[in-house]
Amino acid sequence: MKHEAFGRPESSALEIIPQSCGEVAVGCSDVTGILQKVIESSARLRAEHAALQGSVAEMEADQRMVSEASEEARMLSAQAIGRLGEGTSMIQSSLGEIGSLVSLVDTLIEHVTEFAAAMEQVKRCSADIESIAGTTDILALNAAIEAMRAGEAGRTFAVVAHEVKMLANNTKAATSEISRTIDALGDRANKVIGQIESGAEASNKAKSSIARIDETISGVGELVREVDGQNDQIARSTGTISNHVTRVHTVLSEFETAAAENEGKLVEAQERMGELEEMASVMFDRVVRAGLAPQDSLMVERAREGSEEVTALALAALADGSLDEGRLFDDNYVEVPGTNPQLYRNRFSDWADANWRPVLDRIKASDPNIVATVCDDRNGFLPTHLSDRSRPPTGEYSHDLQYCRNGRMIFNAIDKRIKNSDEPYSMAVYRYEGDGKQYRVVRLASVPIVINGRRWGDYEISYIA
Repeated sequence: MKHEAFGRPESSALEIIPQSCGEVAVGCSDVTGILQKVIESSARLRAEHAALQGSVAEMEADQRMVSEASEEARMLSAQAIGRLGEGTSMIQSSLGEIGSLVSLVDTLIEHVTEFAAAMEQVKRCSADIESIAGTTDILALNAAIEAMRAGEAGRTFAVVAHEVKMLANNTKAATSEISRTIDALGDRANKVIGQIESGAEASNKAKSSIARIDETISGVGELVREVDGQNDQIARSTGTISNHVTRVHTVLSEFETAAAENEGKLVEAQERMGELEEMASVMFDRVVRAGLAPQDSLMVERAREGSEEVTALALAALADGSLDEGRLFDDNYVEVPGTNPQLYRNRFSDWADANWRPVLDRIKASDPNIVATVCDDRNGFLPTHLSDRSRPPTGEYSHDLQYCRNGRMIFNAIDKRIKNSDEPYSMAVYRYEGDGKQYRVVRLASVPIVINGRRWGDYEISYIA
């Protein structure tokens, strides 16, 4: 934060005492604020660290799953290689038998072709025999005719001619039967040849397929062996990753322990700085009470006057019935939605805006050294504020922090001390933050507001010396 410097005239030794107390208090407040930011940063860091630990745990679980899957893949690939070897042997054996069948088909084609050629030759011989039988029949007929012409002398020759004719007829009948049989065999042989030729064509295709199958099996074997090698490499890499993940987990655990210890020390340091800040404010309060700060005593009087004025307004409203104690002391603070810093309203807020805010504005305008003047109840709630600090929220944090203070709930260590005090007034020094980036070192004069014997809260004036 930037610390605004405020010029001041030459101060007497008495004036320097409260100023020094203020500087001590603000210095402590500065350190407290820094420590608070470090603690908040540490808390965010620990939250992120916890999330990171969760991610590391998930990564460790995923890595174990990968390792198990990799090991299982290695086992499966080893089994696949073994089974592929067995299958390859069986397939290659089957391919050898198929090759033998293909060779047998080729041999059968040759035999059937030779059989067809022999049948054709037989068919030609049968035709020759039939032709000879026809000629013989004609010769026998001529011989019979000549024997009949020869009469008794040619009877014996006629018998021979008759037998020759019968033999020729039998020969023709036999050759006809042979021809029919050969034709039938020829048809069947042609069908067989056609089927064998189709088988031969299929066997040639089978030969090509067998070659491709053999080549594919070899390629599959190479791929499986390559996958097995990759699985082995994955397993080694997974083991390395597992070691790194374990190391990261160990480092994160050590970091968490150290961060927790540091955060505890920061909280302790912040508490001590808060005690020192409060001690400086108490010293300033005692200096004023001792009459060693006349200028500050004047602000106490102004705060007393403000307290008396707002008390009189509240008593008058209670008397005429425009206000009741239930509304005045209402502690049911309702959040205003969508505000940051968070704002609240209660049943007293509207009356305070209408009746107390003009008093706050007038007293603030009466002295340029007054930074702000407010009425805060026993719980630190500000039902109203200066008009310039009661603007409608815009949603922009820096703007709303500075200009939307009506409805804020502020209850820090100084507020607790003042609210627990029975003294007629209290003094303090603190940092008055504006937009959250700049602040002023201000002094505070606080006088109780007591209505009908009940302490409502305090009237406070923040000012610069």
